[in-house]
Order: sequence, then structure tokens, then C-alpha cells
Amino acid sequence: MIGTPPRLGTIYSGWIVLSACFVSAMLIVGSTIYSFQLFVIPVTEEFGISRATANNAYISMLVGLAIWSPLVGRLLDKFDAKYVIMFGSLSFGGAFTLVAMAQSLMVMMVGIFVMLSISVCSCGGLAGNAVTVRWFQKRRGRALGLMSVTSSVGGALMVPVISFFITSYGWRMAMLLTGWSVAIIIFVLVGLFVRGRPAPADINDFDEFDTQEDVSRKEAPTGDKTLSLKQIVTTRNYWLVAMGCGLLLASDQAVLTSKFPFLVDSGFTVLQATTIISAMTISAVAGKLIIGFMADYFDVRHLFALVALFHFLLLVVFLMRPDYWSLLIFVSIFGAAVGGIYPVWSSLTASAFGPASIGSVLGFMAPVMQGLSIIFVSFIGVMHSQTGAYDAAFQGFMVTVVMSVFFIYAMNFRTKTSADSTRG
Repeated sequence: MIGTPPRLGTIYSGWIVLSACFVSAMLIVGSTIYSFQLFVIPVTEEFGISRATANNAYISMLVGLAIWSPLVGRLLDKFDAKYVIMFGSLSFGGAFTLVAMAQSLMVMMVGIFVMLSISVCSCGGLAGNAVTVRWFQKRRGRALGLMSVTSSVGGALMVPVISFFITSYGWRMAMLLTGWSVAIIIFVLVGLFVRGRPAPADINDFDEFDTQEDVSRKEAPTGDKTLSLKQIVTTRNYWLVAMGCGLLLASDQAVLTSKFPFLVDSGFTVLQATTIISAMTISAVAGKLIIGFMADYFDVRHLFALVALFHFLLLVVFLMRPDYWSLLIFVSIFGAAVGGIYPVWSSLTASAFGPASIGSVLGFMAPVMQGLSIIFVSFIGVMHSQTGAYDAAFQGFMVTVVMSVFFIYAMNFRTKTSADSTRG
């Protein structure tokens, strides 16, 4: 069968598909969100602009992600995800080429807002999560946990590579090398090993789905029953997930953008601050994997409450301002909340809507969740400007974290326990 990933012994084909999507998202996120900082200094020096002006490029990408995610999510539901990701890889190479050759800041902004944003949506976490949800049912939580690690791995891998390119060849050549190296790798890898949905043989030959009858009734791999935009946004669960996960993710984003200056302001040295952040990052990776694994066995709403509790306690610890070693221990434990929310969000959405419309639902949530993140990031900056500290912002985030739990527990969907009892 043309386009079918080869079976390697008795390995479920979904793991091969997941691996290709993992590499795609890892390269895209590592080359954009994590590596943006590397281009700030050379670009500001060449064009004679301020750091704030340079940061507008990052903001334009975030706005682009909010605008293009619904469209890309829809395409992922209507067509084979393989072709959407392959198109995104070519858009990525084109975007980096346009920015590398541009002599105008406006041209750069357009390239980032349109082509680069589309490529991040098409090749990054949105596509990877949509494909993963369709290929996994019984082990969906751990599969989504693995997918959520792509950002951390991508940052660790691509930052030193791109930094070497910039140092050796200049920022423009570095963009060309990065853009087309990443584009070619993704295009070939995804073209060979990715299919958007499992074939009947994958379902029948492996114990990943309940039964063929259950799959066709509840979680049909075919993409002909996707919900319309009106059906999605008028569904109660859509707003509960978007607001519940959005509030917690927005608090995470705001804390992440301010944790280094907060630690320095609290009297820690630069080395101590970076060590604390590193410990928190490692804890976040562990949280993604552990919470993702637990999502296969427990009600995801309870896991969300656990993640929210850890985030709440992390804010409490920041407000208490303990000594260095105590804070290092606390963030190593509670930092799991920063990572655990990602597989929980995808699992909640899949439980509420099923695989057929997962791309559309995740995509249409982006404007709501990105909007909340922008508000929270702005809020923490304003609070610091007015009070000279982050305490008021942290206290406000504690309230929104509690609110997020109420949103999630107001959801209504078929849990693993209820499904098992119904079968019995």
C-alpha cells in the first residue's frame, strides 16, 4: 500500500508515526520559539533598532498562531495530516529564506506573521497532538506526554546548532541553513512515515483500540464527521476546556516570562537563578511524562486538579521567598505543574470531542488561550511597574488557578471508569 509506514516487527505503527511527528515538532519549535532570542542582537545591530522593536517579530508570530491555528486545525481534520505537515515544512523553508533575504523590517514581519506562523501550526504541537489522538486510545495519555516533550528537546538541540551557524556564517546564512535543513528533514521523514489516521489493519492487529465496532462508533478514524465551527463554539465543553486550561496555561506563561527577574530581585545570584530555572525545567519535563502516563488510568479532570494544586503551591512558595536550597527543592517538585498541563489539555479535549474533530477543536481554542496568555503576561508586567514587585500578580494568579479547576470539573464526558462499567 503506497504511503503506508512499514511495520518494524511487532511494533505498533502508531509509535513510528508518533516518532516522525515528534521530530517535526521538535525541529520547528526549537528553531522558532526557543531560538528567536539568538537573532535579536545581530538583527538589532544591523538595522539599528531597539530590543523592544525586535520583540515585535515574536509578538507577530504569536498573533499569527492565534489566527492561523483554526484554519490549520480544520485542514488536519479534512485531509491527511501528512500533506498538511509537508506543506508546512515548505512554508518554513520559504519563511526563513524570505526573512534572511529581506532588507525591510516590514517584509520580515509579513514573512513571520504569514508563512512562519502557518508552518509552526502545521508542523508543531497542533499537528502532532491531532495525529497522536487519532492513533492512540488506550495509551493516549502517555503518547501525548511524549509529544509534549518536543518543546524541551527542541530547545536543547536547536539552540546550540543555530548559535553555531550564526557565529560561523552570520545570521542571514544561519537562517537559510536552518530553514532548508529543517524543511527537508521534515518533508522526507513525514512523507515516508506519517499517515493521519490508522488503517483497519492497524486497529485489528494491535490491542490499542477497544474493538473495531467501538472505534467506528465513538472514535471513527475517518474524517467525514468533523464538527462545524458553529457546533464547536456552541458546545459547553469547548468553553470549559478553553477557559480552564487557558487560565492555567496563561499563568504558566506569565510566570515563565518573569521568573528570572523575580529571582534576581529576590536576592539570588545569576548562577543561583539559572540553577533554579534549570531544576524547574527538568521537573516540567518529568511532569509531562508522568502526568501523561497517569492519564491512561485516571480521570483527567482529577489530574488537572493535581496540576493546578502544584501550580498554586508554586505561587505560594514564590510569595514566601524561602532560602536558595529550600526553593530549589520546592521548584523541583512543584515545577511538574508547568509541564503536566500540556498532556492534560490534549487529553481533556480528546475525551470531550473524540479524534474526528480534534484538529479543529484544538485550533479554534488557540485564539481564546493565546488571548488569555497575552493578558496575563501584560498583567504581570503592569503589576511590577506599579508596585515594584510580582506579589500582586502572583496573588491574582492564585485566584485564577482555583477558578480553572471549577471550569474543568463542570465538564461532562465519558470517563474510563464509566466506559468500562458500561461494557461490563
